[in-house]
Amino acid sequence: MATLEFQDQKLYQLRQIGLAVTAVGGFIDAYTFMQRGGVLAAGQTGNIIFLSVDLTQHDLPGALVKITALLFFALGVALVTLFKHHHFTHYWRILILILEMFVCVIIGFLPHSMSNLLVVPPLSLVMAMQTTAYSEIDKQGYNNVFFYGKS
Repeated sequence: MATLEFQDQKLYQLRQIGLAVTAVGGFIDAYTFMQRGGVLAAGQTGNIIFLSVDLTQHDLPGALVKITALLFFALGVALVTLFKHHHFTHYWRILILILEMFVCVIIGFLPHSMSNLLVVPPLSLVMAMQTTAYSEIDKQGYNNVFFYGKS
């Protein structure tokens, strides 16, 4: 049966891949929210809400982290959108996961005293790249933050 599953759809659309990238996205969002100033690397809708709260409470450093997360997320989406049209290999999505792993390993070794402005933006960038590159799982629309396919 598994062989038919591979023949019927592309490898990057497998449900197992969706589960894995969802777990990674959830972990990175939990890390940035709990350890890096209440900001989300992937959940940009939440960052807009948190940005509004920071602005009303005059928390400019917190607002700046949310703004940079939003900007780097937008940059990541734009990069993958451009890369989709100009890729040189069928395995370009794997390169995005390798970049994401590299960023996570580097950030994992940074001290907690490192500024959130240096830690959150690269995580937002790679989360946007992951979200955009893996936008269809099991032949349905997919996002590691939202799911809008049939159940």
